[in-house]
Amino acid sequence: MIQRLFASSLVRFGLVAVAGLCVDLGTAWALRSLTTIPLTLAAFLGFVAGAIFNYLLHERWTFGTKAASAKRGSLYLLALLATLATRLGAVALLERYGLPDLGVLILATGVSFIVNYVLSRFLVFRPAPESLL
Repeated sequence: MIQRLFASSLVRFGLVAVAGLCVDLGTAWALRSLTTIPLTLAAFLGFVAGAIFNYLLHERWTFGTKAASAKRGSLYLLALLATLATRLGAVALLERYGLPDLGVLILATGVSFIVNYVLSRFLVFRPAPESLL
């Protein structure tokens, strides 16, 4: 039963996303707690750590490729730039409302997670079109 569950790329995508989110938020929160860097920089560095983790696992485990693809890598980078802009914009906006740092990080992450999923699903890792032959 467990093997059948993991056979679904949707389930694997979700698991990788959750693990990457832990890397992302864990890195951002640790940097914010242990240093004096601004929250926006901590969010950026957490995002980068989580993004690298996610891409490598999506390539190898979620979609089972043998090697990273330059095309998918380029598309993933573009999707990440849009996701990062969303994340940083949300952090900057939410910080103005006097929310606790962790609340800001969680809310901004939620917004950027949705953007990342949509772009990854429909742009980066979409199935190849069926052959016309």
